Amino acid sequence: MQEDGGSASARAATHVIPSAYFDDLAAGRGGPEAVRFLWTTEYSRRLLLLRALLDTIAATPGALGPLPPVDTAWDILTAAQQRAPEGFGELLLHPQVGIWLGHSLRRLRHRAWGDGPLWTDLGHLHAVCAVAALRAGLPLRTTVPLRDGAAMFPALGLARLPDRPRWGTAEVVVAAGRLQVDPYGTGVGPPEPPGTPDGDAPGWQGLRSLRADAAGRPVTVWLDDIDPYRDLSEPLPPRRLDKDELARWREGFGGALNLLTGSDPGMAAAMAEGLRTIAEVRGAPAWAVLSASSGDAFGGLLSSLPPDPVSFAVTLVHEFQHTKLGALLHLLTLERDSGTERHYAPWRNDPRPLSGLLQGAYAFLGITDFWCRYLDHAPPDRRPLAQFEFALRRRQTQEAIHALRADPALTAHGRRFLRGMAARLPAWWSDGRIRPDIVALAEFVATDHRTGWRVRHLTPAPDDVRALARAFTAGAAAAGPIAGSTVVPDLAAPWSQARAGLIRQGLAVASDSDWPAPSAADRALVAGDPAASEAYARLLACDPEDADAWTGLVLALAARPLLRRPELPRAVHRELRMTGTAADPRDVARWLAAGPDA
Repeated sequence: MQEDGGSASARAATHVIPSAYFDDLAAGRGGPEAVRFLWTTEYSRRLLLLRALLDTIAATPGALGPLPPVDTAWDILTAAQQRAPEGFGELLLHPQVGIWLGHSLRRLRHRAWGDGPLWTDLGHLHAVCAVAALRAGLPLRTTVPLRDGAAMFPALGLARLPDRPRWGTAEVVVAAGRLQVDPYGTGVGPPEPPGTPDGDAPGWQGLRSLRADAAGRPVTVWLDDIDPYRDLSEPLPPRRLDKDELARWREGFGGALNLLTGSDPGMAAAMAEGLRTIAEVRGAPAWAVLSASSGDAFGGLLSSLPPDPVSFAVTLVHEFQHTKLGALLHLLTLERDSGTERHYAPWRNDPRPLSGLLQGAYAFLGITDFWCRYLDHAPPDRRPLAQFEFALRRRQTQEAIHALRADPALTAHGRRFLRGMAARLPAWWSDGRIRPDIVALAEFVATDHRTGWRVRHLTPAPDDVRALARAFTAGAAAAGPIAGSTVVPDLAAPWSQARAGLIRQGLAVASDSDWPAPSAADRALVAGDPAASEAYARLLACDPEDADAWTGLVLALAARPLLRRPELPRAVHRELRMTGTAADPRDVARWLAAGPDA
């Protein structure tokens, strides 16, 4: 297989990123031309991954089990690339093919596990070959693996042979423009014409599609509910959407693209060029959207069904930002860091490595820009909530970008990229379209999250905590200086987000009963009731380690030293309990607040 489909001497390609594309991407943008460039570079990467997989299979005895040898796959893929390079390229760039390539290489290198024998993952190669032969008009007879009696043919559909063993095989014949599975038995295959979107037949489930118009261009995106490689980790069984679910997805997608076209046609046009598949995921609460993307799957994303077109548009922008940056990171190194989870990311409950903070900040650069542009298009009754989301996201994004720019692990390319990201900030902060009271609410929610993160994940120096506890017991003033705290992730600590939910409910058109239930203390704090601190103290009397209650108490007392070091009160109170000293959490917090400004 060759990079350009030309002479056998063409062994490698060098990609040079045009400065205009780099700067446009750094600013959170990137038009259709930049996205097409990224597709070209991702094609090179997929070819390299495919070659690495074929070579590693060839060097691993028995890797393909009962399936045809790897040489047969090499031959048909090479012939398909030469006969129909465009169709071959589209297949290789299918997001689920990228996930399969990455997963299979990790299994071969013992860095991932599967739900079946190794050959069931590696043997998917022959299903890829069958689709490549079909697209190129080449005859082929091969054997593919079955997973729970089914065989997936990427970008085409799923054949079901329910009477077969869980980890079995099936013959496949491609001839005269048709693909048939088990041709001498049930003869399962896609309906005519091959590749028809949503085409089902007995024993066959075709990929569903979502269609919309984006900036004057018709867009078709696969809605994948059947490919085992639609997830980012282990293979998944198919989970077919029913007619009502499919209708809601189509309505939401169309509404999101219409909204994007109206408020940001440039982003809509770029997304039309770059988005290929959406895989449905489950398990999200009604008030949240679960979404993800992978560097292995440029052009693809996973998402639960967003509840409305605005949430759908935000989700698309969020994951499209990730996929653009992921492709750029395949070409350039923006940071050289140890990977230690040490950074605060304002939209995450867990500490993040530098790479994760960079990805998140880039995603929220796009999200904030979306809210900025959407403000002028939001209906009047929804404008307060849109103003809140814009104010909150610009605050969070600014905080993350400032943290990134100060990190010495950035490379020269990384520093240039961060300068481009930071250049967008001044325009947001000179924006006068947000009511001051809504800005205050956004600041409160941002402070709430940062405070809660520090309470959960930062551990003060033990010697300092013991010294403070002794001083409190002796009735002395809190003495300093106090050393900085250490990041010690506590991923088990629950996090309700109830206060943020209360504020969003107050700004929304209609109340959503599925938001996390707030406590009476939370309601008092959000309402500005001075009794909030007493209410949180009562919660802490029941559970003195309750991170949400400690966060609420610090916010209720609103003392600047406490907000700077909100992890100290819980740590000192814990030390007092261990030494048998009873103390009201409010007294400990106020005593610390009156001490030296740590």
